[in-house]
Amino acid sequence: MVGAVVALAACAGGGDAPRAPALEHAPMPGPGPRGRKDAAARNAACEGCHAEAAATWRASLHAGAWTDPVFQRSYESEPARFCRDCHAPESAAPAIGVACVTCHDPEGRGVVLAGNARAGAGASAASHPVQRAAAFAGSAACARCHEFPFPDAARRGHDGAQMQRTVTEHAASRFADRSCATCHMPKTERGGRAHGFAVASDPAMLRRALVVHVTRRGDGVAFDLAPGEVGHAIPTGDLFRRLVLIAEVVGEDYLLIAHASRPLARHFRFEPAPQGGKVQREIGDDRVQGAMRVDLDLGPRARGQAIAWRIEWQRVQSMRDQEAVIADVVILAEGHL
Repeated sequence: MVGAVVALAACAGGGDAPRAPALEHAPMPGPGPRGRKDAAARNAACEGCHAEAAATWRASLHAGAWTDPVFQRSYESEPARFCRDCHAPESAAPAIGVACVTCHDPEGRGVVLAGNARAGAGASAASHPVQRAAAFAGSAACARCHEFPFPDAARRGHDGAQMQRTVTEHAASRFADRSCATCHMPKTERGGRAHGFAVASDPAMLRRALVVHVTRRGDGVAFDLAPGEVGHAIPTGDLFRRLVLIAEVVGEDYLLIAHASRPLARHFRFEPAPQGGKVQREIGDDRVQGAMRVDLDLGPRARGQAIAWRIEWQRVQSMRDQEAVIADVVILAEGHL
């Protein structure tokens, strides 16, 4: 479960101020740029009062959205404002990434955006106005950063493809009745929500997202796959996430006798746009979104030999044709046949 996830929870322990009544259509978080020069100072003030949430946020992909070394290497090769607006929405303080103020005060009004109060929770005095909105506790708080088209597609008269569509995938999943926060912001012992936005940084969570059954079929391997504890396709998020199925036969001298692999991802190609230039068109999607089988054939050299198999979740730094530069790997499952 990939990619950075937008905050959904209220400031822990904050009560309502009388000059900030609940709204049905409150402004939701989204990309920048936000030129507020006091973003870092205001964010530090949030951290000072909400230590538990701040501690988990500091270790999150949100906090490192701009400074992440893999992102920075990709950004060096393609320094698009489109990327910067998501990874450094606080343009005057890019190093704080997607921060407390980015999500809880998207318009810079000094009023903290929060979900509806928990049933039975007492209202304590907050040091700032709190604007409660039911939408902030649901997928609407994530949508503007995790569901969007490729840049310039509409301007060029071409519908192109969605660059990310995690929110649509969630709506079609068996967990559509649960909020994104249920998985990505689990409850803490004190009753608030963790702000670590668990995704790729939690290998155990990734492994729970996939149900795997592997059998030997002739000179190859059959992978029977299905979604596990996941409310969207696996992998989801940006285009630089994929699963790779691998089967190999290794000889006694540790030389590779036979090898087969297949990436599972969304697949694109560039097409001319009516208004000039090119846009991305999706031409295939073989990610895990339901029960599926994938066969890998190793050929006759695998006959009578032990086959080692594994499934890797990969974060790709860059692609050139079919050659991928891999930044991170998590082994979701492995075994021998």
